[in-house]
Amino acid sequence: MTLKISLLALFIIPLKITAQFEFGYTSGFDLYQRYKNPVDDLAYPGAGNAILSLNAGPKLWIGSPKISLSLEAQANLGLLTLSLKDYKGLGSVSFPMLAKLNFNALSGMTKDFGAGWAIGGGIAYTRTELFYLSEKYKDLGVNRTFYPTYIAEINFGGGGYANIGYFYVRYGYHFDTKASVLNIGIMSDKVFSSQRRGGAQPQPMENSSVNFTMY
Repeated sequence: MTLKISLLALFIIPLKITAQFEFGYTSGFDLYQRYKNPVDDLAYPGAGNAILSLNAGPKLWIGSPKISLSLEAQANLGLLTLSLKDYKGLGSVSFPMLAKLNFNALSGMTKDFGAGWAIGGGIAYTRTELFYLSEKYKDLGVNRTFYPTYIAEINFGGGGYANIGYFYVRYGYHFDTKASVLNIGIMSDKVFSSQRRGGAQPQPMENSSVNFTMY
């Protein structure tokens, strides 16, 4: 028996695909961050910071000026993260990895300035007491390692011509360990490919038919 499958985009309706790839980077800083380690009943699990917290990482967009999907990975370094209630050490680092749906000006594809928003989620690996853990808590058996949390993020901002700025709120939680993260800050995206062209120019690609014959 021969099965012949003819694949035509959107059921044989001619279609032009205008999705475009863009790449660049994202960078910014936290206005506030709050981390809670898995509870160990040995020391207070929380630590926070409101100054000297820097974020940066690569970013990729695919889509159109109205809506796009982006993938990004950041390094978030908090130089002065500490616990005021139960001081154990200094510093934090977090590595959030996110997929986001971006709308209008935050799509990374727009040529004109405007407003937009985005929403997404992913996972983050975080460690506190990065630079120093006091001997007192080492003797108690406290051990700070990277812990995972599942994160959600929402953005509001605007921009255009390959330059985007937005306010963001990110929250993460792990149901088994009760660990959490909270980051509130400002980010800026730079779109390299659009900068070179003076704005995104989606290139249409005509439909084609793909035939398979199975025996």
